[in-house]
Amino acid sequence: MTTDIIIENLRAAVLLVDNQQIVRSVNLAAETMFLQSRRSLIGQPLDAIVPVDSVRRCVSDCLLNNTQYTLREIEIELSDDEVLVDISLTCVNTPGVDPSVLIEINSINRISRFMREENQLERQQSFRLMMRSLAHEIKNPLGGIRGAAQLLQRETNDPGKTHLTEILIKEADRLTRLVDRVMGSRDQLKIEQVNIHEVLEHVLQLTQASLNQEILPQRDYDPTLPEIALDREQMIQAVLNIVGNAVEAQPEAEQIRLGFSTKFERFVTLNREMFRQVLKIAIWDEGPGIPENIKDVIFDPLISGRADGSGLGLSLTHEIVQRHKGTVQLEDVEGRTCFSIYLPYINGEPDGSEEVLT
Repeated sequence: MTTDIIIENLRAAVLLVDNQQIVRSVNLAAETMFLQSRRSLIGQPLDAIVPVDSVRRCVSDCLLNNTQYTLREIEIELSDDEVLVDISLTCVNTPGVDPSVLIEINSINRISRFMREENQLERQQSFRLMMRSLAHEIKNPLGGIRGAAQLLQRETNDPGKTHLTEILIKEADRLTRLVDRVMGSRDQLKIEQVNIHEVLEHVLQLTQASLNQEILPQRDYDPTLPEIALDREQMIQAVLNIVGNAVEAQPEAEQIRLGFSTKFERFVTLNREMFRQVLKIAIWDEGPGIPENIKDVIFDPLISGRADGSGLGLSLTHEIVQRHKGTVQLEDVEGRTCFSIYLPYINGEPDGSEEVLT
């Protein structure tokens, strides 16, 4: 295996700059990080790509004194978003050739997201186990209550008592449905190739049809995205839960502003597994935001930022996305509440046995 092949397949973004600090070579991860093609990046001044004074000074010193540097937690702007990175710089000397500097850039955001996913995954697994055990204990007496109410209803001719037994039956059924929602769906995923933009537009239509307010959507779709294998109906429900929360957070607004974006990302770790190709769906709103005290547990069952909320919508969204081997994160986009769904591109049904697309 040649050095070029090794560098090309590194997850870190790698740039080679000459003694004039002009970019002369990049790898695939650099194209992904800066969202520019190799042809576009090569020939640009380093300062146009990474406009950070400390990086420019370190490159100059590397070239002058044949030194090495490691810069920690450097903030750079990528696609209108500020990202923390670690940067390593190494002088490269080749006989008969002017010196150059090899720059390696690792996103700390990815590590931070991985740690959040780990904590969230462990908490969700223990929570689900506890809730399913509790739900099983609740459903048994609920069945008994409903059965007893039905027997009383058959044995009485008193309209007043019949009304009370009907209330008992309806409330028992309502609680049973609530328990079933807490337990989550156990149905097998019905996987098909889906255009994710069609799913988002369908959710918009469903939401708008149920409102008196006008929705003003802001779309930033990548039209080149290929179709993705998923359960269409369940993914509609997952997105609908997020959009429904955004709408309910703005009850007094005459117009509801929602944002939708889709993009393609490479080499992303989801639920302890690295995927070469991932779809990112971002959904944001201009509501009051998520209370600080529940941000870390917003996807746990029965956690809600509203007094009248059930706290099940986002929990079910998390479970649906996780069943597709993806993850959903609460993020901040220019001060707005944003939920980002990450879904891997894989062949066939996501049961863990498929190979990642190349």
